[in-house]
Amino acid sequence: MKIIKLLPLLFVISFASCDKVDDPFPSELGKSIFLNKTEYIVDKDFNVGNTNELNTFINNNTWTKVEAPDNSTRRFITLEEFTGHKCTFCPDGTREIIRLSGVYNEQLIPVGIHAGGFAEPKPTANKFYTDFRAKGGHGEIYMTTFKVAGFPTGVVSRLGDANGKNDWEQDIISIKDDAPSAILKMTNHYAASINAVRSNIEITWLESRPEDFNLQLYVTEDHIIDWQLDKGFENPNYDHRHVLRKVVNDTYGKALIKSEINKTEKIEYIFTVEPGWKAQDMEVVAFIFNSDQTSYEVIQANAAHVK
Repeated sequence: MKIIKLLPLLFVISFASCDKVDDPFPSELGKSIFLNKTEYIVDKDFNVGNTNELNTFINNNTWTKVEAPDNSTRRFITLEEFTGHKCTFCPDGTREIIRLSGVYNEQLIPVGIHAGGFAEPKPTANKFYTDFRAKGGHGEIYMTTFKVAGFPTGVVSRLGDANGKNDWEQDIISIKDDAPSAILKMTNHYAASINAVRSNIEITWLESRPEDFNLQLYVTEDHIIDWQLDKGFENPNYDHRHVLRKVVNDTYGKALIKSEINKTEKIEYIFTVEPGWKAQDMEVVAFIFNSDQTSYEVIQANAAHVK
């Protein structure tokens, strides 16, 4: 187990410690619809319940398309950072992520998870009133899972417990040259008229592995200008980066078929962009992780803009 370096971390004041948090997102998803060897999982609000309705929904709307980068020869890496707008040292973590992104480019996929006491909004105040937490209590569950003991901390491809920003690059270096176990292709389709996203995932296994794996889907939004405490200064124009907005497919994702070399699985999630979110600054993040509840290691990932 990794040791979390506490300086210059800020200790967590409080966060939820319950083992289970009610999660509304699975109830929002319609039943699975299989069409052309793809499993479609559609938000129930779209009232799509069979293949005819699915075809009509797709064909009657205009979609723009964005494809994710090619990761057929590289292992892409996630960095889930735990942060909060009232955490005075957390901007240092964001600045380190910006630096790392400049080094590792598309291979590194950051996600800013606002959770714990520092993320709680002040709805009656004239500052710090925005709630950056993803609905469903996912952030608090992840804090418990990855033993978050201070802010800012982060976990690189879920290699172990969360640790401080000075350890992130070493974790990245330890896996960046690994041969990938799978190819994760992703294509996003966006219909502005109905604020809908179709995120098409295609997983092709490059090796057979004995573990079980899940697919996780996040939606993030970049460049949200709002209040942030930064080394004692209350900044009303802080640039919040890679904010986790939505966990699309439950806290721990969807179980995948057993990995077998050359086997392919296709899944498409169809969901809404919430009012006020900027589609041009949003990304869908997808990753495959070990689901045996002792590792959680992310073995492949990818991300693509919504628009």
